[in-house]
Amino acid sequence: MENQTNTPTKSLNDSWLTVKLLAQAEPAFTESSIRNHVFNANDRKSSKGIINGNGLAPYIRRVGSKVLINHGGFLAWIEGQQHDE
Repeated sequence: MENQTNTPTKSLNDSWLTVKLLAQAEPAFTESSIRNHVFNANDRKSSKGIINGNGLAPYIRRVGSKVLINHGGFLAWIEGQQHDE
């Protein structure tokens, strides 16, 4: 009998990428701009009150000092940034 293993192919959209790898996968965004989006992902306090986060937080994971971003989540977040005027 033939031993067949069905291993699902992992899409790039299901991957957790570092800031550097995400910038390479999505050349429209520089590492600096991605880091800025990560910095602004969560709500934060200022002297004038609460500044709302940008909504990227659910797609970010921190493992030690490493920041990982879900590629598919990042693309979905980008799609959600469209404003109809």
